[in-house]
Amino acid sequence: MKKNITVILGLGLAAVMFSACIGLKTGIDVKKNGGGTIEMEYRVSNELLSMGSQAGNEDFPPLPVGEQDFERTFDRIPGIKMTSYSEKEDGDDSLFLIKAKFDNLKALVNFLDSQGRQAAVEIKDGKTFFSISFDVDDKDIDPDFVQILPVVFEDYYMEFTIKLPNKCEVSYLGPDGEKLPGLPYGETAVTSDTVDFSSSMAELFSSGGASSMVISW
Repeated sequence: MKKNITVILGLGLAAVMFSACIGLKTGIDVKKNGGGTIEMEYRVSNELLSMGSQAGNEDFPPLPVGEQDFERTFDRIPGIKMTSYSEKEDGDDSLFLIKAKFDNLKALVNFLDSQGRQAAVEIKDGKTFFSISFDVDDKDIDPDFVQILPVVFEDYYMEFTIKLPNKCEVSYLGPDGEKLPGLPYGETAVTSDTVDFSSSMAELFSSGGASSMVISW
C-alpha cells in the first residue's frame, strides 16, 4: 500500500530530501498580494528514527522531526510563521503536520529551499515566475546511506500542490536550461490555477538530472 508522502520542503528541500528518508506532502495557497499559506505533512519511518537515535550512529543523518526543530527553522526566515504543529503515529511511521503563513513569495522560497539551489522566484514585466526542482542528486547524500535508499523509499511518495491567484502556465527546463516537454520523472497535472506534482521518492533519487518546473502567472 502506498504511503502518500508528505511534505515539506520545509527545512529546505535540499536539507530534508538529501539527508533523511521520508515522505513529503506540501500544499501551498498563494494569494494576490504574494502572501499565503502552506500546509505540510512530513512522514518518517519509526525504524529510521530508531536508527538515528541508537548509540554508535553518530554519523547518521540528523532528522528534524520535533516541534522545536520546525520552530527554529521558521524563526530564522523573515516573513513566514508557523501557525500550528501536531504529530502522531501512523502505522510504522511518525507523521508530523505543520501549517504556516507567509507574507511574500521570497519568504516562501527561502523556506522551501534555504540553500537557494532548488527554488526561486522572479517578477518580470508584472508577471511572476516561480521555479522549483524536485531532483535529488546522490552526490549530496552520504555514500553509505545511498545503498539503503531504494529499500527505505520503496513505498514513499512526494506530493506537491500549489494554487495560484490567477490562471497559470507551466514550462519545464533541463539541466542546461533547455526546454523539455515535461519533467522526466513523476506526474504533473495542471488546471486553470493549480499545479499538482506527484512522484515516488525512489524515482526522484534515480532521476540523475537537474530538471525544473517553472510556473508563471
